[in-house]
This record gives sequence, structure tokens and C-alpha cells, in this order.
Amino acid sequence: MALLKLDFKPGVNKEDTPYTNEGGWVSSDKIRFRSGRPEKIGGWQKFSTTQLDGCVRAIHTVRTLDGTVYTFYGSTTKVYAENGGTFYDVTPVRETQALSNPFDTTAASTTVVVNDVAHGADDGSYVTISGAAITDGIPAAELNAEHQITLIDADSYSITVTTPATSGVTGGGGASVSAEYQVNPGPCSATPSYGWGAGAFNRARNGGGWNKPALTAGVSLIPRVWNFANWGEDVVMNFPGGPVYSWDATSPLSRAAQITEAPHKVNHIAVTNDRHLVCFGCNAPGTANASTDLDTLNIRWCDQEDYTTWTITSTNTAGDKLLTNGTEILGVANVENQTIIWTDDSVESMQFVGPPYTFSFAKAGTASGLISSKAWAAYNNVIYWMGDGAFYIYQGGTNVLPCTMQKYVFDGLSIEHKVKTFAVLNRKNNEISWFYPASSVSARHLNGAINATTTTIYLDTTAALPSSGSVDIDTETITYTGKTDYSLTGVTRGASGTTATTHADGADVTTTSGVWNDEPYHYVTYNVIDKIWWEGKLERSAMIDSGVLDYPMAVGTDGYIYQHEIGNDADGGPMVAYIQSGDFDIGEGDSLMHIHRAIPDFFITGSVDISMQTKAYPQASEVKETIGNVTSTTQKINTRIRARNMALRIESDDVGDYWKYGSVKIDQRTDGRR
Repeated sequence: MALLKLDFKPGVNKEDTPYTNEGGWVSSDKIRFRSGRPEKIGGWQKFSTTQLDGCVRAIHTVRTLDGTVYTFYGSTTKVYAENGGTFYDVTPVRETQALSNPFDTTAASTTVVVNDVAHGADDGSYVTISGAAITDGIPAAELNAEHQITLIDADSYSITVTTPATSGVTGGGGASVSAEYQVNPGPCSATPSYGWGAGAFNRARNGGGWNKPALTAGVSLIPRVWNFANWGEDVVMNFPGGPVYSWDATSPLSRAAQITEAPHKVNHIAVTNDRHLVCFGCNAPGTANASTDLDTLNIRWCDQEDYTTWTITSTNTAGDKLLTNGTEILGVANVENQTIIWTDDSVESMQFVGPPYTFSFAKAGTASGLISSKAWAAYNNVIYWMGDGAFYIYQGGTNVLPCTMQKYVFDGLSIEHKVKTFAVLNRKNNEISWFYPASSVSARHLNGAINATTTTIYLDTTAALPSSGSVDIDTETITYTGKTDYSLTGVTRGASGTTATTHADGADVTTTSGVWNDEPYHYVTYNVIDKIWWEGKLERSAMIDSGVLDYPMAVGTDGYIYQHEIGNDADGGPMVAYIQSGDFDIGEGDSLMHIHRAIPDFFITGSVDISMQTKAYPQASEVKETIGNVTSTTQKINTRIRARNMALRIESDDVGDYWKYGSVKIDQRTDGRR
């Protein structure tokens, strides 16, 4: 019988059953399609040994007038400006207090209590102390530094120094102590409620603590997500519900300063091409209105070219607009000559028209909201976004974007943590990827067999596993203290009374407690040119296209920054990549067939494994039939496979591997058994 060439339609389709999707691909990880053929994606490596504080959910770049490029990283606790691998802490200051003899010490203790009535700081926030004198044997240099606060109550907190106090004093430090408080940190995850159940157990927050409900004041129900926009060479920024700050490029090491003339409570910002700073979901502007309520549908903008002027007059272009559709503005996208505004009910278009109205507003769509403020990307003035239940596209009007994985994505999405979803453009490859947290996690698998003494545990992926904890492999429990994208570290074998033993390559790895982290770990990618989709698993909290950078940059949940699309490996380790086809009949599917030879066709560096998932019937259990390992010199592989239908699986799992699939030909004939 003639050779059968295994060609498949480009893209991954999870809307149909594997058998219905004959001639297509049904699952993938860390691949992309180029010219209709799947290939392994580029690798990644650490950009720096610096580990950022907090959880980063926004990255932004700016090029100053002298050509210097700064990359901003906004985390739950800090804002960093990076240039040339050096990181500058530009976190805005909330307030500065002058204190007199604020320190209490305890003999032989490194804990110093700072007394400041109504300090307004939250647990874990940062304060920079200056002007303090040597106190109870503690050097002034240890006191005059940045400290992370441990909250005691509304009028006091503690800091930690290196040198223990000598005897213990009350009211030390001198009469000229200054305490500079940075903005309070925000939550890494959504807070589902106020009151008794809000926040961590027995942790003081705004009057809350043991046997006391946490107060609603100052509580953010959504994760801290910074918004950035360029104002010329400067950068303006804010977080939902907070003020607007400006970073001055002429003083790049200085902290961002509040624009006090702007609204003090703002959910989203944008800088339009006509040079207006616009606040979306905000209160009235100016210090006099700082405590007024935030209106979630109110839009205000400054005078053209002047973000210090917000009062509306007949001689300037400052203005405001109250939207009437929906109850809240969910996000904004400033693209080319217009700004797209998403509410929970509609899509609005905002365009500059000049005086006297400055901007015009028009409805551009309904019932097509945005799932999170970062879940959109623009490509050639077309906007793509992920909504609640579907993907959408705006190109003069709003339409649903057909997706061959729609049910799979939205059925598996974590509704509780959906606001962590973000989109990233990869312009070089014409791709938009959405990273989203899932509501459940399937088993991970060993990448390589291990014996009873192995302590380096490689997996196909560690995405969604907790940063430390325990996993079960067969009947053995293994604890670990850390992880990379591809391995568990700090491993202890045979935990919880189990016995360390051998485990086969590909063995299931599951969390002992069934608990996983709630960060975005699953991604779905759309190629805007070929109009095809595929999927993968990679744990990242924020990502940005290369643009003015050399490579796309992303931040892992470990706080490290990674350069992507560089090399073939996962930060020096093996990157497991695979794609699997739908089931296809051998012959007519009415007879048992014998496959006795496979002829591979790849671009390849290193090696790739090809196998067949065979079945006697469409709903029968799969049987993995290994064909073999393919290198650049492999001409054919002899096999002994018998089945009525099968699926092709291509997988690489070694350091240095790269491949692009051409096709595989199989030599088949009718078998003697039926």
C-alpha cells in the first residue's frame, strides 16, 4: 500500500472531539505555527539576578530625549525603573512626617517600635527614615534607611535593624526624625469580601485582627495593577482607586510625584495623541476634592499640554464626561486616533474633535466587555480583547472573534481571579497571547525517570504548582522548597511516611493537597495573519513585546525578569514542547492496520520524539505507541503498530532541542487480525 503522508490543518481546535477533528491538531504546549507548520517556540533566560519585590502585573517602556530606554515594572509593593540592568526604586511617596523621639527599644532586641499617630501605613509597606540619632546602641545608619513595616496599630509599627538594643528605651531617636512613607502595597489577589472573612487570618488591617472584623475603608477588592502612559519623555502612572503620579525623565532616580491638581481617586488613565491626560472612573480634581467619592463612570481630562490644569474654562480644553451605559469603566485602550473605553455594558469610542467639546463619544458595541484591564492588545490599529465568554475585535465596530478553543478557555477560566488575565503582542510573529488563571489544574508529568535517591526532579512544566509544598508521584510524597519553570528544588524524598522509590518517565505529578497557585499559567495564542489559535502553559504575571527592547520581557511569579524568544531552552533547563493531532483513520478505519515504517521530515536541532496514540475505536482508551527519537540524520524508523485509528504526537524534552514539523509518512498495510 502507498505511503500515507500525515499533513494536518494549521491551528489547534478543541471545540470538536478528537475524532471529529480528523486532519487537525487538538492540543499543544510551547509551540507556534509558522507557514502553517508547528514549531517549538523560542526559549527564555533570566535578564538579571535582581528579584523584584511584590507581584508585578504591569510593564512599560519609555525612550527619553537623549535615547535612554527605561523599563518600568509596577508591582504590588513597588515601582521600579530599569536601565542597563540597574533598577531604581521610583515608588511614589504617600506622605512625609516629622517625628520627635519616636523610637521604643527592648534590651537585646533588634525590633524597634516607631510611634507615629495616625501614620496610615499598612502591614508590609515601606518607610524611609532619616535624621535619627544613635539610639540605645543602635547605629544611626541602621535607623536612617528604608524599612518594611510590621503593623502594630493605627499609631505605631515596628521595624527591624541589625544591631540589638543595649538596655531598652522609650522615646529615643532625637527631635528631628523624618519618616517618608511610600504608597501602601496592594493585594496580589482579589479580596472576595469585606468584614470577617477579608484578608489573612489574624492579621491586623484597618482595625481588623483577632476576633475583630476588618474595616471596609482602604480595602481594594482587586489586585494592585499599575497603569502607565508616556507624557513625552516622562511617564504618568496610577493604580485603581489611587492618585496620578508623574516620573520626571530629567531626574530619573527620583521617586514619582503626585499630580495634586488631578483627581486623587482614579481607576484608569490614558494620554491621548493630542496630549490630554485623561482619568477614567474618578472623583473631582484637586486637593480640595481629594476625599470626594470616585464615580466609576466619570471621565475627566486636563487642558491640552498641561496636566496641572483641570478646571474647565471657556479658554482651555479641560473637560469631563459622564458615561450612561453600564455601572463601571473596566479598561481603556489608546490606539492611533481614538481611545476605546470598556464598561461592564458597552464599548465606547472617544475621539478628539477640538474646542469647544474637545472629545466626542460614540457607542461602538454592546455586551462585549473586557475581562480585565490588561486583557487587550492592538495590532495595526485593530484591537483584540478577551471578554466574559468570548474574544472580540474592534475595527471600526465590535465583532466576536471566532475561536477554535473558546469553550475550553472559558470553561477552564478561574472566575475569582480573572482580573489577573493579560494580553501581550508578539509583533515579530504576528501573535497575540492571553495569559489567564485556570479554575483547576491537570496532573504534571515527570520529564525523565527518577530512582529512589534522585533529588533533581524535572517536570514537563511546574506552571500552577505552589512555589513550595508537596507533590505525589504514584504512592510517594515529595516535598520541595522552590521551583523553576521546569524543575522542583529543595527536594525531600519519601515525605509524610511514604517510601522513596523509582518512577517512570511521564509519571503523573499531582499536588498533595490539590491546591495550586492562582496566577496566570495557561495561555491561548491567536495569529492575526493566519487567523489560527493554539495553547500552552507558562507561568507569568506580566509581559511586554520587544518594541524598543532587544527581546520580549516577562516577569515570573518568582519575581525574576525573563528575556523571551532567545535560544531554545527554559533558562538553561529543558523546555518541554509538544503538539498532538486529532484521531485519524488508518485506511478506511474498517480494518486493523499494521504500520511497519515511519519516515520523518523535520527541521531539527537536537532531537524530537514522535509517537502514536492508537485506538481500536474512537471512544476506546488510548495506547501510547512509541515510534522513536528523531535527529537531523534519521531517515526512517521501523515500527510494529497495529490499530484502526491513531493520533500523532510530537514532543521534545532535552536541552538544546529545536524542531519544525514538515510531515511524517507512514507505511501501512492491512493486518491479519480484525
